[in-house]
Amino acid sequence: MCLGNLLLKLVSKLEKSNDNELIEPRYVAFERYMISITAFIAASVLVLLAVLGPIGMDVIKYRTSQSGVYQTMAQDYVNVLLIAPILIIGGVLLAMNIDGAKYLLILPPITLLYNGLAYGIGQEWNETTYVGNVEVFSFLFLTMMICGLMLGVGSLSLFSEKDAPSFSSRSLRVYVLLVGTFLMFFAIMWMSEMYEVAVTGTTSSGAYATAPTAFWVVRYFDLGITIPLGFMALYMMVTRPQKAYPVILLFFGFFITLGTSVNAMAIVQLLSGDPELAGAVAAGLVIFPILGVLSWSGFFYLIKSKIPFTASHAID
Repeated sequence: MCLGNLLLKLVSKLEKSNDNELIEPRYVAFERYMISITAFIAASVLVLLAVLGPIGMDVIKYRTSQSGVYQTMAQDYVNVLLIAPILIIGGVLLAMNIDGAKYLLILPPITLLYNGLAYGIGQEWNETTYVGNVEVFSFLFLTMMICGLMLGVGSLSLFSEKDAPSFSSRSLRVYVLLVGTFLMFFAIMWMSEMYEVAVTGTTSSGAYATAPTAFWVVRYFDLGITIPLGFMALYMMVTRPQKAYPVILLFFGFFITLGTSVNAMAIVQLLSGDPELAGAVAAGLVIFPILGVLSWSGFFYLIKSKIPFTASHAID
């Protein structure tokens, strides 16, 4: 009888141990800490770029136009004030095994990839009038891209189907129609500038003449990545919001972080009296703020059932 009781106790302990392993196996704990460390590394890179860049010590000399420098300054402000804090807070919460971390870490990954590529290949390498040393810091841009890739895959793995809330189909359709309309305006604005370059060889704002490489990098990225991702996210919101919930959040994270950066760029250019903020680009002063508001409101709509989303419970 005593032996039977001992066996029952032993089995009970083993079952509890197995349950704990199912909740968080060792490899899951390892991945969780690796994602946290990656978030801290990404935040450190962003802060370092800002400290060494034009808003800080001005050690990094970008091979681009003055307008490009203004845009880089705006990006550094957003990195320090928005994206780096998101990464740090999300990394800390994830290290503490708090579920809300994933709703923060899902925001920056695509923007890190996008900006790492844009910084790296968007310089005017063939223009001898632009003297710089940006290539010395190329490892920082590569690190940013690698962190973005790891955070994207890692943050998606933190979600399960039960995280997806239920949505009102009527309000979703209205929202999708609004965002889709302004995404189309965005695409038309960029395509009109590409057509202007094809016909006249330049743009009325002068943006193409001073920084042709940056011009094509931004247009290709936005027309080939940003806008298609936007329409894909909208389509999934209508057709399969529950199953595609983490992917939709990943896309919206890209829209709100990149959208905030683009609006900050317009503000810095406007305050600096940048003459390139004219012509077709001026239309962005209307389109980008609206898209920014729609992106933030859409993200909060997606997570409204999770607020306050720092509730302390373990990640599945």
